[in-house]
Amino acid sequence: MKLSTSSLIAVGSLMIAAASTSANAQVTFEIIGAGGATDISSDGTVIVGNTNDVYETFYWTAETGILPLGRATVPAIGVGAGVPEVSSDGTRISATILTDDGMYATQGVWDINTGWQQCIPPVPPDGGLLDNSYGSSWGISGDGTTVVGLYWRPGQPGGSAHPSQWTQSGGLVDLGTQGGSGRANGVSFDGSVIVGWIENPNFGNWWPTVWVNGVRTVLKETEGFAEANAVSPDGAIVVGSSWFLPIGPFSVEEAAIWRWNGTEWAEQRIGKLPGTASPFGIAVANGVTADGSMVVGYNRFSHPGNATGFVWTEAGGLVDVAAYLAANGVTIPADFDILNLSAIADDGSVLVGNGQDLIEPYTARSFRIDRCALRGDVNKDAVVDGADIAGFVRAKLGEPALAGENQLCAIYGGTLVDDVAAFTADLLGN
Repeated sequence: MKLSTSSLIAVGSLMIAAASTSANAQVTFEIIGAGGATDISSDGTVIVGNTNDVYETFYWTAETGILPLGRATVPAIGVGAGVPEVSSDGTRISATILTDDGMYATQGVWDINTGWQQCIPPVPPDGGLLDNSYGSSWGISGDGTTVVGLYWRPGQPGGSAHPSQWTQSGGLVDLGTQGGSGRANGVSFDGSVIVGWIENPNFGNWWPTVWVNGVRTVLKETEGFAEANAVSPDGAIVVGSSWFLPIGPFSVEEAAIWRWNGTEWAEQRIGKLPGTASPFGIAVANGVTADGSMVVGYNRFSHPGNATGFVWTEAGGLVDVAAYLAANGVTIPADFDILNLSAIADDGSVLVGNGQDLIEPYTARSFRIDRCALRGDVNKDAVVDGADIAGFVRAKLGEPALAGENQLCAIYGGTLVDDVAAFTADLLGN
């Protein structure tokens, strides 16, 4: 590649100034505060979740810390439901909130400029109140225009809850089931692909399901409870859980991927961690990178308190997040236990999850794991080129990163001289 004279001077000057200090790890672990993180923006700068005390939606950035957004349902009606999710740019959040009159739970969407808006009422013709709730929110599209979840249908045939899609222009739309209840859990960037579950009309267990432009496809008629939880921005990769043959008394729900190959949704078994046992063990995928190369999720070995998060790659398979961190030189605090990985940034540079203190009062806390997806790609555009030089120099000089930069990608694992030489080689395509 061709580099400008000023770019070469910048790297050359840094190399001359280099001392023999050692580099830091390319993976870091940070507890961001009390609460349960549920989703992350595309670039990893915004994290959303629920607070511990009243299940209130929160917004987190490095600058704001955990910022509760109001309209919590628990203090008013005693129940909470759904999970907050965030748009790709971090400016819109979907969550279950109080209605405008403060009386009931409903689907809602928050905008960084205008605050909360309720999605129901208006109520669909077959919709209504059930246990002081119109419905709950479980996902938002990357462009922030589509909210998905479920709405309640009290006294109606064909299931008391139906999966739903909401837009400002179209209002709430019933996605339909096969005669039972269902729920939408996630949605692609443009809102065209929605994933979730519908009930087996005969036995009531959940089947993982996808809706493409409103057309429903059951991904697998599973023997037990399973679901589709998340979808890649382009709608071509779905992750969740499934059941695999042979089904027997020791079978458990396992993590799975489905990829659209042009004609069908091809299933891949991710599996479960060793020691995951029937009847309470499960493994469920919660998030996936844009290219499908990394998946994160939840693994329960036996009972709810005996759980962890997992990281999956094609090369490495399913790995306990604690082992993943240890392999990258990261030590988890001794008084903290990781319980789940809930989401991952589109480029895989940031993972978020939840855990719990091991000392009283056993506070639940959220954490983030930062990693470098491509060494040298400081500006996170998936290529190492001249546009990364300024950020690389900033990182090596100990200056703050600019928005969108990942300074972990300036670390090659050697001395400063070694790192500069390796970065220069990547720039030149060696």
